[in-house]
Amino acid sequence: MSEGKEAVLRFLREAGVEFEVYELQGDQAATVESAARSIGVDPSTIVKNVVFTSGDEAVVVLCSGDRSVDRSKLSAALGKKLRLASRDEVLKLTGFVAGGVPPFGHRGEVKVRVVADRSVLRFEEVVTSAGSPNSLLRIKTEDLLRLSGAEVLDVSREGR
Repeated sequence: MSEGKEAVLRFLREAGVEFEVYELQGDQAATVESAARSIGVDPSTIVKNVVFTSGDEAVVVLCSGDRSVDRSKLSAALGKKLRLASRDEVLKLTGFVAGGVPPFGHRGEVKVRVVADRSVLRFEEVVTSAGSPNSLLRIKTEDLLRLSGAEVLDVSREGR
């Protein structure tokens, strides 16, 4: 088991929440569609954790699988210009590899601000990263929001 996944599972156990973990093989986690198909859920219930930076801050945006983060809306909502973090920056900022960033338990070099797009609120349960590129977890949306400390904003647009 990867160190990132172990850290996330420990975090969830300590929080005392219910969750279910999925291990995907090969390219099953390559896209939202393939991950959803692999575990039998609608792609919109897959929550992507997208990392942005302003240089001195990290922002992880939780966004439904059928939507895309609108960087202009995000920057306007937070009052600062943000850009997509590079793969190297993702690891440095969050402590997790790109493609495996969870919505909580970040352990990078800076404090991470978490924003949940309103699209996530449509679902009672969602599936998101469990700390490694091939691991996913199913969790209640209310637990996702509480544990991540996310502020809910409208920062997405339709389409992937």
